[in-house]
Amino acid sequence: MGEPKIKRGLNFYWYYWTIIVFLGFILINYYTRYFKIEVLDVGLMISVVSFLFGFLISITFSMLLNRTAILKDSLTAETGRLVSLFSLSKHLGQKFHGRVRERIDSYTIKTLRGYKQYEISREDFYGFYDDLQFMEIKTEQQNNFAGSFLYVLGEMSTIREKLEYLTNRKVEFSIKVADYTLGILLIALLFMNRNDPFTNIIFILVSTIIVFIFLIIEDFDNLRIADYSANISNSEQIFDLIRRERYYPQRLLSRVKLEEGRKYRIGIYNSKLKEEEIFEIIYNSVFKIKINKILEKFKGRDK
Repeated sequence: MGEPKIKRGLNFYWYYWTIIVFLGFILINYYTRYFKIEVLDVGLMISVVSFLFGFLISITFSMLLNRTAILKDSLTAETGRLVSLFSLSKHLGQKFHGRVRERIDSYTIKTLRGYKQYEISREDFYGFYDDLQFMEIKTEQQNNFAGSFLYVLGEMSTIREKLEYLTNRKVEFSIKVADYTLGILLIALLFMNRNDPFTNIIFILVSTIIVFIFLIIEDFDNLRIADYSANISNSEQIFDLIRRERYYPQRLLSRVKLEEGRKYRIGIYNSKLKEEEIFEIIYNSVFKIKINKILEKFKGRDK
């Protein structure tokens, strides 16, 4: 018997037909005679558009919240694996333990710095495998620890791939277009429906809420809410565990609580070199002044 023939379908999404339908409605509108309606029922149109807008928005938020929940679970799982790797490495030789410590530090810095570009942490993660040659396995107990280390490393590989996918994933552009189109149309209809103080207030409040919904969608889609804060907290836990000063990119300083007299590693972006430089700075009354001096120094290099 020969191999079964592969049936190939059309290689595009079904919602692309929307474009053809849109063009079809334009033709129908252009070539058919007009039906005049004496009174435009704006209220009915508002009801229809509101229903469609609410339906699509509920789908959008369902996708965003589901992604956020998976991200939080994955970040927690990743932190747990890093803690396990660090703890297990203590039993496999001082040199190996030191290299694992450096890998974890570099990996955590990179994932906190470029949260939406998780692929930049690949080199550090693969470095864990390169460092296996420095393991000390002289006893049966160390052999067991080595097996556990490899098992945890394998688990973390799956988690890291999931994080890389989720942090690069966004809501489908077509869904966003539908959301925004219906939202703008609803605002326009509410504007047309104004004729007394009550409907004026409804227009202002509902229109503002619609714009607020759009902005919330963008913040969720760009990882500015919830899950990024979880990543900051997890990173702090890792830095404390490996006994390294906590690292924060400068842009995150307003979102974290700094302790008086504690030394931090602050990443400050050098626009001339197109890269970040890390400075160890003690948090005190002149903390911001030191950062401003560094920024001025960078500007001086730009000239």
